[in-house]
Amino acid sequence: MSVFIDRTFLLQLAPKLQKFSKKKDDLYNFRCPLCGDSQKNKHKCRGYIFRKKNDYFYMCHNCGASTSFYNFLKQVDPAMLQEYSMELYRNSANTNAPEPTFSEFKSQPVFRKKPDLPTIASLPDEHFAKQYVINRKIPESFYNTLYYADDFKSFVDSYDVEKDIKEGDKRLVIPFYDKDGNLTGFQGRALGESKIRYISIKLMDEVPRFFGLDRVDAEKKIFVFEGPIDSMFVENSIAVASSALDSAANYLDKSKLVLVFDNEPRNKEIMKLMESAIDNHFNVVVWPEMIQEKDVNDMILSGFDKEELYDIMDKHTYVNLRAKMEFVNWKKV
Repeated sequence: MSVFIDRTFLLQLAPKLQKFSKKKDDLYNFRCPLCGDSQKNKHKCRGYIFRKKNDYFYMCHNCGASTSFYNFLKQVDPAMLQEYSMELYRNSANTNAPEPTFSEFKSQPVFRKKPDLPTIASLPDEHFAKQYVINRKIPESFYNTLYYADDFKSFVDSYDVEKDIKEGDKRLVIPFYDKDGNLTGFQGRALGESKIRYISIKLMDEVPRFFGLDRVDAEKKIFVFEGPIDSMFVENSIAVASSALDSAANYLDKSKLVLVFDNEPRNKEIMKLMESAIDNHFNVVVWPEMIQEKDVNDMILSGFDKEELYDIMDKHTYVNLRAKMEFVNWKKV
């Protein structure tokens, strides 16, 4: 019974909790009111209310606070605590109380966060960052969701993330969102000479940092790439921002996934990962001999259009024994 009362009072308290959001059933997130959370980054939310058995508890991943909902309420709103205590007393024997719903929250906050940076679409056509995107033939539909950072270090610092980045580093910023549209991280692509072409930043430890997760249809075939830019040319695709393409199966239906590795048959790491994926029964694209380019973006730049590429990948997707046979032939190219 106590969990229903806890939830009722939590939702009454919610308007006083900054950045309050419901992550899933019986898990709520907001900025910690005890320590103030991050002073540098107003988007940091490291306070959590969670259910343990039949009670709610509070924990902050910043200050380390860990206590019962009763003690949390005692510190945050003593006046409400009196009502809460009386309700617990009156309902100690009542097992028929209706379970409150999140819809009671009349004015739910919007939790989608976007980088505080100019979009590529907002830049003049002659701007070198926009020229980079145009020259890569990235579809215009992404211009409003890609950003430009004149000083990537300053931008990363605003999220209270410690990363060794040189000052004045100009980068294309590619944001990653979860399926609900919450910003989980981003990738900075160097726009000039740099020893590190890509710098990836993770903002939320408990969710995957995949590009495209907010727009993918999980009920359809999903192409999985390493690089976000490659995925922009293929419908219903994601990028995992690492060579571990199979990690997508931890969050999406494995049977729907098609892993698309770079076309580098002499790259030992790719061969090893590709062979492992085939052994683990993943659907894998094995590029035909006619394709000489290294990745999808290079294929677009060489003259293939999106429809042709989709058709090639669709016809050269294999699994199990057929995948092994095609893989052996591909290695010999």
